[in-house]
Amino acid sequence: MLDATLLPLRDDQARLRPMHDGDAAKYAIGTKDVAVRTHAHLPEPDYTEESVSSLIHGPIQEGLERGDLAVLSVADARSDEFVGSLVLFGAIETSIEVGFWVHPDHRGQGFAAAALLLAIEFVRRSGFTRLTARTVPENIASQRSLERAGFRRGEETHGTAPSGEQTLLTHYARPVAPLGAFPRETERLRLRLHEHRDVGPLQRIYGRHDVARYLLEDPWSMADAEQQVARRMLRTGLDDGRTALALVIEHHDEVIGDVALWLTDPDRSVAEIGWVMDPDQGGRGLATEAVRTVLDMAFHDFELHRVVAQMDARNKASARLAERVGMTKEAHMRQDWWNKGEWTDTLVFGVLASDTDRRIAYSVDDAPRLKRPDPTQPHPS
Repeated sequence: MLDATLLPLRDDQARLRPMHDGDAAKYAIGTKDVAVRTHAHLPEPDYTEESVSSLIHGPIQEGLERGDLAVLSVADARSDEFVGSLVLFGAIETSIEVGFWVHPDHRGQGFAAAALLLAIEFVRRSGFTRLTARTVPENIASQRSLERAGFRRGEETHGTAPSGEQTLLTHYARPVAPLGAFPRETERLRLRLHEHRDVGPLQRIYGRHDVARYLLEDPWSMADAEQQVARRMLRTGLDDGRTALALVIEHHDEVIGDVALWLTDPDRSVAEIGWVMDPDQGGRGLATEAVRTVLDMAFHDFELHRVVAQMDARNKASARLAERVGMTKEAHMRQDWWNKGEWTDTLVFGVLASDTDRRIAYSVDDAPRLKRPDPTQPHPS
């Protein structure tokens, strides 16, 4: 079943969220567009603001609560303005179908492709392993969006559209790789994917000035935390088109930090790792345990060739941690990065899959704060 607690999901382009009354007018107007009427095959013959509001508080809400129907708004990630609709329906075991349309005022801006990628992560995290779609052969724009999102074209058949009309339909399907073995348990920790409930605990950590000192970001506000957690919820692995993994670190059911692994050269299996820990949890080797686990995943689960960590050279705790998990200091770049009003030095650590002797000595001095924990903050090459 679809897990509504995962919503909303967002990237830098689009936000996939439940519908609300503020969407009703634009939804109704959008359905009157000729292309939408021709290609979307909507189940109702006509929509008004009032009828859409009634649907939102009736069948749409009920379907989301049951988990077998999700009529969602595609919104602009910056303004939250309604730009289109995406529907997930027809669940059969681990397969579910997707349909979508974009408001005429917002076509050609990449919202359809972005919404489909968000939908893929939504169904993946809900436990589905196959996503299907149907479109009419003349709807070239829809076909292009599906193919960009990894769907493969199948056969053409005569069938029944959601409108009840009999028409020629082109079938598409996309396998959805399942999530890895998460949560991942260690001797003392639990590493799991991000959820909306992590906003408060992570804001408490990232909002500290001593934590933000060596990050590229300023201390997080609650709004910052909401945006960052929503983005990290999409980072679920390094396969099936995914390029990043972000995990929350829990100790005795308390969030004490997070760790991320992201591809920097997918063709050559090269990635970067970053982490942030609550300084109050230092001195017990917990960060070492978490980073070691993710490095083991990098080489054993994802079969990477090389993993790099980059950090502010003043961050001695992080440098010591990198060495403890078997990484080698490869470079000290002087004043290469302008951050928060000053030039800063960068340390580069690396480890290869062939570095088999990556033994970890747990240390009592363990409160790391990497300079670059987030793949949305690029570093100059």
